Amino acid sequence: MTAAQENIHPQSLTSMDVLAENPTDYLKNLRENVEKKAFDAIDWYIRHKKVKSFFSKLLRISAILLTLAGGLSPIFESINLLSVQFCQYGYLAFALAATCVGIDKFMGFSTSWMRYMMTAIRLQKSLADFQSDWNILWMDIEDNKPTKTQQKLLMQRTKAFHLKVVQEIEQETQLWTNEFQSSLSQLEYAATSQLDMTKQGIINLEIPNVDLAKNGVNIELNGVTVAHTLEKHIQIGHVPTGSHTLGIRGIIGETEQQSSQRVNMIADSVVDLNMHLPESKS
Repeated sequence: MTAAQENIHPQSLTSMDVLAENPTDYLKNLRENVEKKAFDAIDWYIRHKKVKSFFSKLLRISAILLTLAGGLSPIFESINLLSVQFCQYGYLAFALAATCVGIDKFMGFSTSWMRYMMTAIRLQKSLADFQSDWNILWMDIEDNKPTKTQQKLLMQRTKAFHLKVVQEIEQETQLWTNEFQSSLSQLEYAATSQLDMTKQGIINLEIPNVDLAKNGVNIELNGVTVAHTLEKHIQIGHVPTGSHTLGIRGIIGETEQQSSQRVNMIADSVVDLNMHLPESKS
């Protein structure tokens, strides 16, 4: 099998016409043909696993590093090592890490790599068993002239090995088919879920004591500032569906005060909230 070949192709066996003329040559050619199919299949899986291995490692290592970066962002923010705006990129890092894992899972790089390795190992084991059995059977042949019974035994062993090679390839292909169909189903489900997540809602927020805050109040959604207000009533639009933490932050007296509340947003809904800033005690 050349490097240009992308698939494992079937191969013809030695013609039966040769058997009557020269049984020894026929059996040797038969063995060579079947072994060649096994060698080609093993070579194909070993060569193609290298590509799967490369992308599997690349995506998995990228996911690990991006997850680490996302996890360190709030720590850097808490010790004032990085600005708040820069630390918001931690959310992007988490999203990219999840994307790397998703690509690996959908394309099957990691699973294909392991599947190719196991298939190549099983084929090599079957090849070693066949070669050993063939040599053992050939030892009983005198003057390289196998009898009809010996010819039949050798051909039956060759047939069993040939079918074993085909079955290993078939099994690996079936596993790939099942995995690909499962990935397509999961992708369809994720796409549908993501479409639902794009539906948004509105929060009508009332802050009765906003006038106590010197410079107004910052409104945060999941830790990200989304608005600043000096008014008691404010509307926050384009809120994604799902569970969120809504926080308000402002300076009362000389102290920064803050409050938060969980919000469960339903698509195309309006949520009315009433939140107070804690008042500093004199």
